[in-house]
Amino acid sequence: LQQLLPGIKIFLDVDDLEDIGALEEYIRRSQVILFFLSKGYFRSKNCLREIRSSLEMDKPIVLVQEADPDKGGGTLQALRAECPEDLQPDIFEKDWPLTIWYRIEEFQLVSLKIIAEALLLCSPNYLDKTSLPLKVTGELQIKALGFSTFAKVWASPANAGAKELAEELVTAYPSLNVSTAEEAGDATHMLLYLNEHSFSDERLAEQVTQA
Repeated sequence: LQQLLPGIKIFLDVDDLEDIGALEEYIRRSQVILFFLSKGYFRSKNCLREIRSSLEMDKPIVLVQEADPDKGGGTLQALRAECPEDLQPDIFEKDWPLTIWYRIEEFQLVSLKIIAEALLLCSPNYLDKTSLPLKVTGELQIKALGFSTFAKVWASPANAGAKELAEELVTAYPSLNVSTAEEAGDATHMLLYLNEHSFSDERLAEQVTQA
């Protein structure tokens, strides 16, 4: 965040906390509070102090959900279940900005932009805005994408979810050729959408083998 927003002041307890008794004062002096949600977060006495103080002082909140189970990640439902019931509506039902933290560079950049936008929208210069078109130099979405040769993507009807994803691709890139026919035909690529139901249709395994 400091690299994306030069000059921003970020309080991080492991670096900046001088007095555990002054947690509420640190909250008071902060413009926006970021809750990094992982397993055990809501069982921490001091984290709950920070949460309650943030809500009592009506501080804007940004929620970041850890995705990696090896680092305490979990589903939002599982993380919510650890939260005291009296706090759940104010944290999970108030439409606070929410992003999932993945340790893959391109996804991290998206998460950082969501966090940066939330911070900027709470600053005096942008209080009249509801969104900001943030861009980072070199990211794909600011480049014109196209294909130098013929490309056609096939989404098999036997692959649950592939058709819906293909429709999203066409919406994002109208020039993309997408087929949802029973056979691959002249498709140059096969879109394989993977989830727990992917191979419930026996036809799909054979189609993948042929592809």
